[in-house]
Amino acid sequence: MADILVSLRSLMSSYNPPLHALIVPSEDYHQSEYVSARDKRREFVSGFTGSAGLALITMNDALLWTDGRYFLQALQELKGEWKLMRIGEDPPLEVWMADFALVNPDLGSTNLALIIWSVDLNLPHDAAIGVDSWCVSIEAAQRWERAFAKKQQKLVQTSANLVDEVWKNRPPAEINPVVLHPIEFTGQSVADKLKDLREKLVHEKARGIIITALDEVAWLYNIRGSDISYCPVVQAFAIVTTNSAFLYVDNKKVSSEVSIMKYLDFVHFLAAIFYCGC
Repeated sequence: MADILVSLRSLMSSYNPPLHALIVPSEDYHQSEYVSARDKRREFVSGFTGSAGLALITMNDALLWTDGRYFLQALQELKGEWKLMRIGEDPPLEVWMADFALVNPDLGSTNLALIIWSVDLNLPHDAAIGVDSWCVSIEAAQRWERAFAKKQQKLVQTSANLVDEVWKNRPPAEINPVVLHPIEFTGQSVADKLKDLREKLVHEKARGIIITALDEVAWLYNIRGSDISYCPVVQAFAIVTTNSAFLYVDNKKVSSEVSIMKYLDFVHFLAAIFYCGC
């Protein structure tokens, strides 16, 4: 773990702007609680294998926030400089950022009354905090931005996931077949589901909807898969408009029965939508 932290801190310091901290969430690009082996970035950097948690790496600290289900497990799995932050007991991430820390006591004096503690911020007022924006919800990002702005700190969306850049033996993407779920189990065809969804869009005066949650994609398109252990889902995105429907998935996973768009093209299509205002 020490080598991983050294490599990440080197990337952080050379980033433009230099990053004072890096947030490593548990979630993948679909905000899943349970993720594939290649998306277990928080586990890779910290060693903590629980399904819920948030890691923060600064130049001086390595902190992991998790809830009461995992306190004992985290204490057993966190090694080296990693410190457990207990949700509900310790300050949340956005509060810790601007907190003061007592460091470096002067133990040279034999008089306990003269021992001097140095007081410093956990992070400076103008700190830049990096995160891969695909791995956090809009709600969380906005909450952090509001809290950081009070201390002139800023949330920086990194152009690439820094953990991926230091993860030399990152597991490959799962290439498992997409399975069509029979109508006797789904109870409704894809065409009927799309019709109902489009009626909702019209009612809400919306042009379309972007679907990123894997269980929602699986339900809408009546598909199942095994891209994540013990979860019958396919890693895919979907976009439905009032007159079109797109499913973005790795084409190696599908047969001619399924009409799809390439999984990675979703990012480019999404950027085009916002750029042209379509």
